[in-house]
Amino acid sequence: MSTRPPKSLGALLWQMLRLSMKALWESNSNPARVLMQRQQALAVLGLPANATPQQIKQRYRLLAKRYHPDRGGDPQQMQRIIAAYHTLMREQK
Repeated sequence: MSTRPPKSLGALLWQMLRLSMKALWESNSNPARVLMQRQQALAVLGLPANATPQQIKQRYRLLAKRYHPDRGGDPQQMQRIIAAYHTLMREQK
């Protein structure tokens, strides 16, 4: 990508569009990345693709009890469970 200033309004608009598209692609707004995150989150929680918010909460609570570090669980697994839960519940808003 060129860092030279654009020569015309059209070139400026084109450069802005390219930068916006690049930012969109690199952000979580990218539908492919969001879908991948959802699939990974469902796998972490062991849920089907059509899981309801109630099922997500129930499974999270069960796994949180099982893997919580205060109960001798794996802290890294607990972090993955929390991240998966937040990913899925963020979609509900």
